[in-house]
Amino acid sequence: MPPRVADRIRHLPADVKRSIREAIRQLCADPECGARLKRELEGDLKYTVRRYRIVCRVDRAAGAVNVLAIGHRRTIYEEAAEKVRGRRVG
Repeated sequence: MPPRVADRIRHLPADVKRSIREAIRQLCADPECGARLKRELEGDLKYTVRRYRIVCRVDRAAGAVNVLAIGHRRTIYEEAAEKVRGRRVG
């Protein structure tokens, strides 16, 4: 998990933090339980935890789930899209 994602989790309220961690465990056990995203985030998945979203990418070849971003539903998709755009440019 990228340090910025771990830092974001660290600053959440305790009850949300527990729910997010449980959701990440579920994603690792069954990566396909998330909903597919569209547009710039096509191919990525979202997982809903209360008012928060986990945006992740499944790497089937490596057998890994990469958490790209965690945030409030109001802002998370734009944040995740900006990160994806930044990776394509750089």
